Amino acid sequence: MKKTFTTLAAVAAVALGGAAQADVLRMAYSSAPRSVDPYPFGGATTAGYKEHIYEALVGHDDQPLLSTGWTWNSPTSLTVQLREGVKFHNGEPFTARDVVYSACRMMFKIDDKRNLLTSSMGPLTDVVAEGDHAVRFETKNPYPLWIQKMKFLSILSASGGSVPDGPITYDATGDCGITAYPTRDDFENGDAAVGTGPFKHVSFAKEFAVMERNDDYWGEASKWEGVEISSVSNSGARFAGLLAGDYDLIENPTSEDITALDGNDDFDFSSKPAWRTMFVVLDVNAEGAPGVSAADGSAPLANAKVRHAMSLAINRDAITDRLFGGNAAPANQYSPSYRAGAPEMPALEYDADKAKALLAEAGYPDGFTLQFNAPSDRYPNGTRVAQALAQYWSRIGITVELNTQPWSVFAKARKAREMGAFFYGWGHPQGPAQMISFAFATRDKDLGLGSSNYSNYSSEAFDAAIKAWAVETDAAKADEHVGNAMRAAMADMPGIPVYYTHSLWAHRADLTVDGRQDERTSAFMVSYK
Repeated sequence: MKKTFTTLAAVAAVALGGAAQADVLRMAYSSAPRSVDPYPFGGATTAGYKEHIYEALVGHDDQPLLSTGWTWNSPTSLTVQLREGVKFHNGEPFTARDVVYSACRMMFKIDDKRNLLTSSMGPLTDVVAEGDHAVRFETKNPYPLWIQKMKFLSILSASGGSVPDGPITYDATGDCGITAYPTRDDFENGDAAVGTGPFKHVSFAKEFAVMERNDDYWGEASKWEGVEISSVSNSGARFAGLLAGDYDLIENPTSEDITALDGNDDFDFSSKPAWRTMFVVLDVNAEGAPGVSAADGSAPLANAKVRHAMSLAINRDAITDRLFGGNAAPANQYSPSYRAGAPEMPALEYDADKAKALLAEAGYPDGFTLQFNAPSDRYPNGTRVAQALAQYWSRIGITVELNTQPWSVFAKARKAREMGAFFYGWGHPQGPAQMISFAFATRDKDLGLGSSNYSNYSSEAFDAAIKAWAVETDAAKADEHVGNAMRAAMADMPGIPVYYTHSLWAHRADLTVDGRQDERTSAFMVSYK
């Protein structure tokens, strides 16, 4: 199929008198999609890939997609109306049965591993088909967040599993009377990679994947006949491939790459302020944190004055200007301040002298020892930022041991809670509440809070505000609760916000790229000028 696409591209070029304009969009990702199975894995790359093939009831912008709207029957019951006339890639009609099946498949453990949305679906008690074009979701407690969470539930055809005749009865284990689900291999060889999206699966390997346009798509058909996605982790190789004509667009060019495009009329770049906050996670456990030690045997990171001193030591303007050329923004809270509903917060101050004084006031005039961990291959300029942070803290008397390692190693250590301080980036579609409900809340399975609290942080003021937000259906009141939670967390600073990322793409000059805040790279955002 790749050969066919290449031929089509060549034929189109000849027909256009040798012009480069062709039917197939060739994109280079900076990391490989992890699977065609839409459920086990998150991350912008995997999500950007899979949304070509699959769709959810709600789109990335929180607007109806495979749904047409919804109604709250009660604080714990939501009925979602489904779009009619939609067909899967195999020609079968999309119905409520497919939604129930998909919810069951999400809750079912594959190889004894939980799927991406399992914790967020924990509050659901039932998913019921009401005819062919409506689904009712029942929850234990008020759970208005489910409307936003639905965007992660990619809808699969119920024909993909071994499903007995009759209604599917939902249960929280995903058993649902279904005798077999497709395996990961079934998805990746294409047998189960059947969605309703604007592109169909052709072939998938982590280094190279091919899709073709779904000409029977219910919405506006793509102008691209096909999409080829190469995965090239080395930024230099990606950029060289763009310049050589191997790719039409690459994601995450470096600052040096952008500078190199100056004066080149054949190529351009596009930038979009993203929703990801880059911050330092600190383990505030009073019993101590891994890799952190003080001469008196105390737990420095448990002291809020120490955490604020570490924040004061950071020159955020220098990081965003010198390392990113202005294609990043200094952070002043745990969510990008430019996102709708974000509370007004003051800029975070840089004052090394004040930081030293505050560290002494906290009882550490001679500092302490800190192992600072960062992934070496995850974030643009990530290693350089980590080095800068280590230098800033060293200047106020902290002895920093910088430990950079591949993401695969880093992620395992994070999950095992082996790191007391680490550099991390998190973006989430829940607006200004993005990560704080997961990262800083005391664990609450019923409300889906605190599942990623690596800081061991617990605050009555924060928890009260974030729990109120989690059940609030009034948007204005929800924003007020988020503001209260954000202010409580910033006062305690269990993590140190550093900067907000911008998404960058380098591309042919005859293309227009309408980037998205969610950092995903997709064919939908690329068109000819």
